[in-house]
Amino acid sequence: MATLQKIRNRAGLLIVVIGVALLAFIIGDGLRSGGTLFQMSNNYALKIDGEKIKAEDYHQRLQELQEASEANGNHLSDEQRMQLNNQLAEEYIQSIALEKEADALGIEVTPEELLALVLGDGVAPAPQAQQFISQMGINPNDRNAVQSFLEQITDNQIAQLPAEQQGQLRMIKNSWDALLRSLRNERISSKFNAIMTRSYAINKVDAQFLSETPSRDVAVVRTPSTLLTDTTVRATDEEVRAYYDKHPRMFEQKYPFTRVEYINVAIRPSAKDYASALSSMNQTRASLLSAVDAKTVTRNHSEAFAPEFYMSAKELRDANFPSTLVEFIEANEAGAVNTPAIENDSYSLVKVLAKKSAPEGLHARIIVLDSVGTAKADSIVGAINGGAAFADMATRYSVDPQTKAQGGYIIFKNQMGMADTTLTEAMATSQGLDTLYKASVGQAFVSTLGTTKVVLQVAKALPAVAKYKIAYINLPITFSEETFSEKYSTINNILASDKSFDEMAKDAEAKGLEVVRDARVEPSSMTLANIPSSREVVSWLLKAKPGDVNEKVFRCGDANLVVATVKEQVPAGLQPLDDVKEQIRDYLTMEKRGDKLASDLAAKKIAGLEGYVVSMQSTVDTIANVSLVARGAVTPMLAAHAMTTAINSVSKPFRSGTEVIVVKPLREIKTPVGQSQQAQLQQQRRALGQGLGYRAFQQLMRDMEIVDNRAKFF
Repeated sequence: MATLQKIRNRAGLLIVVIGVALLAFIIGDGLRSGGTLFQMSNNYALKIDGEKIKAEDYHQRLQELQEASEANGNHLSDEQRMQLNNQLAEEYIQSIALEKEADALGIEVTPEELLALVLGDGVAPAPQAQQFISQMGINPNDRNAVQSFLEQITDNQIAQLPAEQQGQLRMIKNSWDALLRSLRNERISSKFNAIMTRSYAINKVDAQFLSETPSRDVAVVRTPSTLLTDTTVRATDEEVRAYYDKHPRMFEQKYPFTRVEYINVAIRPSAKDYASALSSMNQTRASLLSAVDAKTVTRNHSEAFAPEFYMSAKELRDANFPSTLVEFIEANEAGAVNTPAIENDSYSLVKVLAKKSAPEGLHARIIVLDSVGTAKADSIVGAINGGAAFADMATRYSVDPQTKAQGGYIIFKNQMGMADTTLTEAMATSQGLDTLYKASVGQAFVSTLGTTKVVLQVAKALPAVAKYKIAYINLPITFSEETFSEKYSTINNILASDKSFDEMAKDAEAKGLEVVRDARVEPSSMTLANIPSSREVVSWLLKAKPGDVNEKVFRCGDANLVVATVKEQVPAGLQPLDDVKEQIRDYLTMEKRGDKLASDLAAKKIAGLEGYVVSMQSTVDTIANVSLVARGAVTPMLAAHAMTTAINSVSKPFRSGTEVIVVKPLREIKTPVGQSQQAQLQQQRRALGQGLGYRAFQQLMRDMEIVDNRAKFF
């Protein structure tokens, strides 16, 4: 009872204690909830005009891209993964920009419209969709087969399949969805361009100019502004600041960056390593000389090449074989092996296995057959060999739209990016078409590519050239574990000294190590400067605080050791003046010197071009067809003076960019355009619509507010 009485006497105090405890519980729970909400609000990879892209969604899309890229067995490097990451970010930004554009203008692309682009209902079918469907072994012109394929890759259909089949189909569906997103964006863009085409008028002056374009042939003397060596002509700090303040858009910094400093050790082979490499090369060369089967020797080396096919000297050079090796191959008989010297820290061994004279290349045709066409393969071959045109048979039976449209010819892009039909023996072998080099010209025959049956024909063989079968081994000179340990010990001891980074940097410089200051990394940076496989360093630097030094030595790739620190985290906005002032000063100084040089030349009152040639230390050039439409090396200032100076008169010296120029118009030509004025106007309208559409979209992209938060997750 006494105890109860004491509790009653202290009831007020007890209520306070319980109240405080409850309040603490509520506040604690609120803080935890608030922390969770805060984390959720920051759990995004990108924020584009206020729209947040969840990190989970972004990661899933990125994973899909990486899986698609690695589907053929390739392993992506850190740089390649970051490249895909940047491509995905750009895709998100462009897609949201297009959506905003479409919403503002009332542009729609319905699912039915997308399906029409796939099936070609009332519109030309999208080539990307046709190519994708063809790669699935389906005739893109077979509507039922295409619709059946699209039904097979729906989520419901995939979920009903055995687990081992779902992965492959989901990858196909992801690729198809990405293609549809691309088609949708292209469709919005084309509609926007069409709107832009109708948003302006071409006036009468423009129309008259289009119907008969005046142009001039002009003699020009030009010299760089640096010809004026007067060092007193220099942009002042006040002029630099004024230019910076007047042109803020030129110095916009859309994304934040991190200013960093680092010590880098690029590990190189020692003298002992070079001696070991020479001994290894001599042993390998002896083995290659005595080997009956050179492939047995090349299999023991990672950087080796011993193909079954023959290559011409031109192909070897195009494959970047050193000229010394190609000359050795051409000059020596089968069985010869070169004695190499060190080039780019490696030895290159080549053995001539065989020589022959054979066509340099072939022009070949193909008909890709579906399940229906496969049953008719022999009759198709018989018809072609009996006189039927290969192109007609390709149009009737081929399911590959690209080759079908070219009369069956196998066409690809050459090294210059141009369409080419010359199929070399190496290319034919790599594509599984080596049987072409065993066939007679003009004779069609049946073959297979994987599980697909095809009809092939050599349409034409190019003239014969000398060809070579070779075995090639490259022996890189690498550093040993002993060399690596020595370099690692040096930089690790510097890091372990527990000094400030500035002190560590001084110690590193005293030992001959590279110290880099005022470098910068951004969320999109694939590497730290040019150091390979250094994305791990970049990721840490983007998250670290100024003054932080990582406790470990980063190993980047095989041959770089890095110790790094953050100097400054610079937010998005205007680039700091200190970062751009010298760039501005150089530009303004060039302008001032150009103006001064032009003024000095004008004061000399030089009579003709020959006098300007001497004073400007230059020569006379002639530019043909200069008009008021500035193109290429013809700047707007040059075009304006060329078209407004009297014929055979010399203009006053004027500055154009970083040059000082004098022009003398020689003659004027009015060239009929060869089209009716109406046709020209329509062509100009289309071109302007596309140009304005592109520029408007780029401006929209520049004006978007983007927060790149990827560094927290990737």
